[in-house]
Amino acid sequence: MAFVDNNRCFLCGKDNPIGLKIDFRKEGEYTVGETVVPWFFQGFQGVAHGGIVASLLDEVMSHSVKSDGLLAVTGSLEVKYHHPCLTGHPVLLRGKVEKVSGRIIEVFGEIVQDGKVVASGKGIFVIPRQGVIRK
Repeated sequence: MAFVDNNRCFLCGKDNPIGLKIDFRKEGEYTVGETVVPWFFQGFQGVAHGGIVASLLDEVMSHSVKSDGLLAVTGSLEVKYHHPCLTGHPVLLRGKVEKVSGRIIEVFGEIVQDGKVVASGKGIFVIPRQGVIRK
């Protein structure tokens, strides 16, 4: 299977009319981005759904891999929820590559809101066989 980036990712895709269009940038060893989780991604009233929080972590980790010049897909994702992530309030997404071993990349990510880490995670990303990720 080929993984084609058609710029329609619901988190970062600029061509997705209902997406969050998150911009990521490198700041030192971290890749960072900011967004606000809209109310319609809630689980409970005023609280982002846990699956959306996990998606945000996966996204910042994926962009951390890209920022280091690598192309990879998520192999596994571990999420720890520390505090509720509120909808309608800005969040800072932060991630970094911790280790590269062959085709396996270990990545750390966290979500910070109002000065505290609301969720953190670890991901294992896998560099696919040559030629399967395309723009």
